[in-house]
Amino acid sequence: MNHLPMTRVMPLTSLRRRRLLPTRGEVLVRVGDRVEPNEVVAHAEIYDAFHILPISRRLRVPAPKVTNYMLVKLGEHVQEGQVIAKRRGLSGNTVRAPASGVISAIGRGRVILEARPKPVDLVAHIPGTVVEVVDSFGAVIEAVGAVVEGAWGAGGENRGVLKCLVEGPADVLTGKAVDASCHGTILIGGADLEPDVLERSQALQVRGIVVGGLAPDLIPAVRALPFPVVVVHGIGQIPMPAPHFRLLQSNEGREAAISGVVKTRWGAIHPEIIVPLPGEVRQPDGRVQSEISLKPGARVRLMRAPHAGAVGTVVGMPPYARRLDTGARVRGADVVVDETDATVFVPLANLELLLTI
Repeated sequence: MNHLPMTRVMPLTSLRRRRLLPTRGEVLVRVGDRVEPNEVVAHAEIYDAFHILPISRRLRVPAPKVTNYMLVKLGEHVQEGQVIAKRRGLSGNTVRAPASGVISAIGRGRVILEARPKPVDLVAHIPGTVVEVVDSFGAVIEAVGAVVEGAWGAGGENRGVLKCLVEGPADVLTGKAVDASCHGTILIGGADLEPDVLERSQALQVRGIVVGGLAPDLIPAVRALPFPVVVVHGIGQIPMPAPHFRLLQSNEGREAAISGVVKTRWGAIHPEIIVPLPGEVRQPDGRVQSEISLKPGARVRLMRAPHAGAVGTVVGMPPYARRLDTGARVRGADVVVDETDATVFVPLANLELLLTI
């Protein structure tokens, strides 16, 4: 059996998502609870830093004499910018707290400031039911909806109403299309986007952007955005695959959850768009990937030129390797491309399975 990388694009499925804190905290939900996207399911406090302040050097006094110049005591709470040590006189120096926190140590001419913890509220992100509680860290939430996975992403998580700004999956999203009606929405584009789309989207407080491809020189600007961006196919001006575009376009006007989070090592996480939907579950999306293999009838996406971004159906699996124009002999599949109805031989390395339940 031949196993390939897989992208999910599912109009209606049961899905489970683990919502976990970055550190131990308090879980606020129980198994069976119904949660909404903005509902806090777990809470924690994170200490962002310890600051070591060289009081002796900054005041230019001997280390044993530092306590004579301290204006705060061990264990005292201080505010950012507060003067904590001062040398009097015309040329006197001062030391201010770089952050709010607690004085946790004084000695050897130095002060250690333990920064005040920052509260972290973990929200559900999607509406659903808690089916498992992960002790001290979070919960597993089950929901029903449509799912579109991407190949690349940036930014965190957000929610908004889907708004399609292009006619077809090969169209480039232009800055002119981004107007006041886009405020608070998740924009759906096609093959790429113009640079001014990013600036206009930020000014209008767009919640996210979904495109088929992205120009390489726009990656730094996209990473700096305050909202997530999901690239469905990959880097370059590449049309969004038709199944992905149709699914997003058909759900225009619906509330969706978008995540640009990517994790490539153990427990891989793909960037994705989830559209919560009413209805009965047809097929859980948690199928084991090893159970899904390449065979006649499978839907695939072609990953390399001259058919990059095209979608088709496998109609044959030649039992032997074939020789390409380059001279290399490779295993592959015969695929009927949707747009042209032409049958082409595609190396396995250039195929990606589409799970379209």
